[in-house]
Order: sequence, then structure tokens, then C-alpha cells
Amino acid sequence: MEDLKALKKELFRCIHCKACMFSYSGEPDKQGIGEYQGMLYEGMIEGCPSGAYNMLWEGYLNSGRMWILRAIMEGELEPNESVRDLIFPCPTCGNCQAQCENKIPTVELIEAARAACVEAGVPLLPKHAAMGKFTEELNNPYGEKHEERTKWLEGTGIKTKKDAKIAYFVGCTASYRQKHVAKATAELLNKLGVEFAVLEEEVCCGSPLFRTGQRKIAKRVMEENLKTFKDYDVLLFSCAGCYRTFRVDYPKFTGEKLPFTPKHTLEYVAELLDQGKLEFKREFKKKVTWHDPCHLMRHVALDLERRELAKSSNWFVDEREIKKKKEEWYELPRKILRAIPGVELVEMYRIKEDAWCCGSGGGVKAQYPDLALWTALERIKEAEATGAEAIVTSCPFCIRNLGDAVAAGGSKLEVLELLEILNEII
Repeated sequence: MEDLKALKKELFRCIHCKACMFSYSGEPDKQGIGEYQGMLYEGMIEGCPSGAYNMLWEGYLNSGRMWILRAIMEGELEPNESVRDLIFPCPTCGNCQAQCENKIPTVELIEAARAACVEAGVPLLPKHAAMGKFTEELNNPYGEKHEERTKWLEGTGIKTKKDAKIAYFVGCTASYRQKHVAKATAELLNKLGVEFAVLEEEVCCGSPLFRTGQRKIAKRVMEENLKTFKDYDVLLFSCAGCYRTFRVDYPKFTGEKLPFTPKHTLEYVAELLDQGKLEFKREFKKKVTWHDPCHLMRHVALDLERRELAKSSNWFVDEREIKKKKEEWYELPRKILRAIPGVELVEMYRIKEDAWCCGSGGGVKAQYPDLALWTALERIKEAEATGAEAIVTSCPFCIRNLGDAVAAGGSKLEVLELLEILNEII
């Protein structure tokens, strides 16, 4: 409860305006960017997957959850299974936080409330409990053997150097499930001339545990990773969730600056592009649309905003500078896509800060597969409305959930990882 109580001032800024349930976008342009499911939208549209899936019943919207948290904080309501069942079916996408004019850290509040439930002894749901058990015993939420974490490297010919100044943090999903993402990332780094290390000592970043309130286990793996990678200058990521966890959660829970610089591999690629050092050997002729992964794009943009606000004086905040930095971050993958010969980039209706979630984050994919799939199907419909041949993203969870939606809905869209595209053409 202490972490939740520490956020009391932020929680009580909620005025129950319900702006957090929407996404905003301006008028449709001449290319029909505002076209979605056969209709042209102007202004606001639903932005909360949990609320929309549950027919806008307020207990599943952020505004209702903030009221529940107030009651817990005031001692009017005890954490119990009913509370758990309202605050856990949420992908913590951060759209509610992005829409909040009072800048309430809603994601942090929801995660603190989940931790309070765990601390109070409210039983975790089966899939969430299993993730914690497996991580406690095997250092990954999938129940795989730790000694097989780097098995994807066998026979690839990929060169890594332990004495390098850069390390690639692979993450559990790419190590055990989507090994093609790990291989493509490592191959791409080799092609770019990066000397990097892949370490067998790597353990789960803790993201699934931080999202589901299992902070004791999450902090244990966090401490192990900080010790393992402390001597590297840069830590590269292909997983949006791992990147977000290192960048946002680790400094928050340690109270200290990271001993290395965390970078998503796309950041590294964008830097080379800006320096004129990125060479494409072939075209990639496709009409594509970009899906903003919540952990990689919106959560990091919100972290940029938080850092800038922290630097500002009490009487002056340069909102224009904050907006500029956030926009530069959202443009980063789009800049890369536009630079690829042959690519035609078309945008969906809800993008960047207003992007619709894929539905798999926050422990939702594991425990609430129907909510996860419904959310992804909505995103696929939106992508199809652009006339794109493929939906491109850079997150193993988005790739998996959007791929499941394509299969379930019979869509002809391809789901592509931008790092894999780059590996093909560089």
C-alpha cells in the first residue's frame, strides 16, 4: 500500500472528466486517414480497449478505476478479488494517461494498485501466478530452462564479443518464442558493424511481474540484470517491453541513474540514418502502415514528458519543447520507413499518442485472451482501412497478438517486424 499511498497527490488530481476514455485526432485529410471501418471520423473516438470491450461500464474505464483507488486509499474499500477483477483486465497501454490534461500517471497508479492487491494477499489469477512462479524458479515467465536462453545463437554464425562495450539484451520472448526477432536483430547489428555481447547471465527484465503487481520477484531480477550489465556502455533492445522496463522502471525502483545507456535498436538505426551512414542494398516495395507499440512509443514519450516536467521550474513549463521531443520520438520509426526505397507509408486513424493498443500488454494476453484478441482485431480493421498490404511494428508482443488477429479474422494483411525488414535490405 505504501507505493499507492505515495501517489495520493497525483490520484486526487482526477476530476472525473472522462477525457481518458477517448483518443483524439483532427479532421480526416484528403487521403482518407480519418477513414475507419467505412466511416469518416472527426475529433474523438474510443481509446480505452478495456472500457470499449466491456461496453463502457465505468469500472473498466480509467475514470472508474481512479474512483476505486480513491476508495482503497481512504480505507473505504479493501483490496479484494472484485477489485482485482476490475483493475487487472487492462493492457496498461497508457492512452488514458496521454489524454489526461492533469497529467495523472494512471499507468503507475494502476500498477501500484495491483501490487497492493498482491501485498494484501488477494490471490493472483492462474496465468499471472504462473509467470511469477516460473520467473522465480527459472528466470523467465515461460517456464523454459535458463541454460537454453541463448540456444537461438547455435548454428547462426552470428558473432558476439563479451568484451564489447555494447550488449544486446534479447529478452525472454525473443529468446524462447520469437527467435526470428533475436536472430534478425543480431544479424542486423553485425551488418552495421556493431561489436556487441549476448550474455547467458541475462534474466527476465521483470516487465510481466511489474505489470501484474509481483514486485518482489521483479526487483530481484532487476538487481541481477543491473549487476550483469553494469560494465557495458550501451544496452540495445529489440523488445519494447524490456526497453520500457529498463528505461522507466529500473530508475524508478532503484532511485539511481542506470550505469549504461538503454537504446532500442531502432534508435541506433535512426542515428546512423541521420549521420548518412545507413545504406540500403535493395528496395522493399510494399504499401505499409505503422503500428505504435505502447511500451516503445507512448510509454517512452510519456517518460520524456515526465523528465522534462521534472527539469522545469514550478512557474514555467515549455510545453512546446515537450511536444517537440515527443513528436521526434513518435517520428523515429516513421523516418526509417520513409527512408527505405520502395516503401509507401500510410497512416491509420489513431496514431502516435492516440494509437490504439494491440491488446497484449499488462498481462492481458496471458490471462484475458479474448480481450487481447478483440483489441487486436480492432487494430487490424483500422489497418485494413488504409489500403496497406502490411502492418509494421517493432515489439514481439504486438507481432504475436496482431498475427493472431490476422489469422482469426482471415485478413490478408502481413504483420512485419521493422528490424527484420531492415535485416533483409541492409
